[in-house]
Amino acid sequence: MSNFVLGVHSNLTSGDFTGGHAWITITNKTNLATVSYGLWPDGHPRTLDNKDGSDVRIGMEPPKGLANRYYALSQEQYIKLQRLIMTTEYWFYTNNCSSWSSQMVYKLLRVDIDADDYFGIETPREFGHNIIELELISPSTILTPITIKPNRKVRGLH
Repeated sequence: MSNFVLGVHSNLTSGDFTGGHAWITITNKTNLATVSYGLWPDGHPRTLDNKDGSDVRIGMEPPKGLANRYYALSQEQYIKLQRLIMTTEYWFYTNNCSSWSSQMVYKLLRVDIDADDYFGIETPREFGHNIIELELISPSTILTPITIKPNRKVRGLH
């Protein structure tokens, strides 16, 4: 295992269909330094329009949300995460903060944390709700993250 922990977060677990935000963090367990990553549209008041640049933004979110889950990363998974973060991604209604965060977990760990809400639109509230459900089954913290063996597919909640 590496010293890095993937955090998965949402600031909404119920309520507004169009509200809230979802993101991921990477925490170094050695010094507990945490960096956040989220998908934000260019047109959002908190972002600058970077034209054709990636909509993955660094450091805009807090280290925790209302719903939080943590996974230990192997060295290979951490390296893969670094490559995925550097991939150019664009925000669309069908590729938003929730779908991006959910896909990052799946691509890295083969864990499916469902974010699909009404009409197939992924939302922070659905993502947050399913994080809470997983935490009720097997709680995690930064210091006691869930360990998933590489290349093992784990079904989340749907």
